[in-house]
Parts: sequence; C-alpha cells; structure tokens
Amino acid sequence: MAIKIGTLYVDNLTKEAVLSRVNKAIDNQKVVQIVTPYSEFVVEAENNVQFRDAINSSELRLPDGMGVIWAGAYLAHKWDNIIQSFWGVLNLDSRLYSVFPEKISGSDLIYDVLDLAHTKKLRVYLLGGEGETPEKVQEYIKSHYPRIQLSGSYAGKVPEYDADIYAEVKDSHSDIVLVALSYPKQEITASHMKQYFKKNDHKGVIMCIGGTLDFLAGVQKRAPKWMRRMGLEWLFRLIQQPSRIHRIYKATISFVRLMYRYRHHIDK
Repeated sequence: MAIKIGTLYVDNLTKEAVLSRVNKAIDNQKVVQIVTPYSEFVVEAENNVQFRDAINSSELRLPDGMGVIWAGAYLAHKWDNIIQSFWGVLNLDSRLYSVFPEKISGSDLIYDVLDLAHTKKLRVYLLGGEGETPEKVQEYIKSHYPRIQLSGSYAGKVPEYDADIYAEVKDSHSDIVLVALSYPKQEITASHMKQYFKKNDHKGVIMCIGGTLDFLAGVQKRAPKWMRRMGLEWLFRLIQQPSRIHRIYKATISFVRLMYRYRHHIDK
C-alpha cells in the first residue's frame, strides 16, 4: 500500500517484503526502479514535477529516514498535536511505526541487495561516483561478494538523459544497476533509463543509492546506530559536513513546516 507524504507516494512495506519483490523481479525478468525518499525529497517534490513523477512512477518507493516515518504517523493523526509527535519520536513509541512498519534506508538495503546478487551470481553495474570512489567500491564488492560479476561502470559527469550510456548499460547485460548521483538528477536519470530499458526489451533492477556509494567505499562514516535509531543522522552529517547546513534546514525545519501545513490544510 502506498502512503502519500506531501506529493510523494511511499510504500509501507517491510524490508523482507521489499527483498521478496526484488528477487521476484529478477527471476521474472521485470524492470524495477528502487528509490528511497527522505524528508528532503518531499520538500523538493513540491515544486519539481519531473522529480516528483520519477519518484511516484518507481516500482519501489521506500521510507528512508525518520522524517518520513514520523510524517506518516503525524499525518494520520496518531498524535493529538505536533509536540506530542516529537516526544513520540524521542521515545520511539509504538505509534511512530503505525503507518510505516520500519525505516528502509538505501544505506542499509544495499547490503541486502548485494547479498542477493552474491547468492544468485548476478551481474552488477555501477553508474556514478567521483574520483577513486567507484574503484574502491568495486574492490569492496570483489572482496566481500566474490560471486557478483561486475559488468561495468561509468563514473564522472552523467547527464539526466543519455541514450549512449543507457545502451552501454543494456549491452552489459546487467541484472542490477546501482545509480549513485545527487538528487534530484539521480531519480530522474534512473527513470529515463528504466523507460529506455522497457523500449529496448532489457530487464533489470535500477537502484538509486546516492551517497551510499561513499559508505561502501569507506570515504564517509555513517552515524552511530543509536543516532540512526533516534532519527539524528542529520545532526551527524551536519557535524561532519557543516557546508550541508542548507540541505539540513530543508530536511528538518522546512519539512516539518510543510507537514504541519498538510495536516492542517493550510495553503502551502
């Protein structure tokens, strides 16, 4: 079932159900795009129609971040007011997961997808990344998932639409394409690629992973588990990268204001 958060639809699935769908898509040779919307995406989608359509047309749209989890319960009136809802997040009360059963971040799901690819001996293509990051990710995959066949990679500047790149990926006969670009370009590019695959009779899973590539390469540290559990990953990122202050503001203050307006039907 899809839950509407702002203008985006987000699926309320368990991770087990998601992996089952991915596995079936591969076995049945379907084209599936995986996106992981978080609070910043919701704000961006208000005025970016192309980005909104790319998210909403994806086959799997997973709640990445405590902000989306909170918004699902808050918009469903699980708490009487916004202050109670904040307290509910801090206390991790049961109402928090009453709409979305769990947070499924791309930076967690990627390991399950790679496990699946390893088990099934799948072909994986890497699209995106800069500098030494793609090479380090390939080394990581070879070391930890030796049964995966790395079918190719394309690093550097990637346009939103490039049929030559899509043709290269198609010709690699990849089962899974990991797209690591910055949003909103990443989701829009992946959507164009999906349409290209469909028109040219190519099947596969296209997973948007963004900054997760940096985690796999070991060039960025993830927030401690307790911070992730409390929904404080934004604070950890701000400490690590103060230059992200504008994005953090968008993902927190702007997002909360937007959700308040949706709940109270205030003109946005």
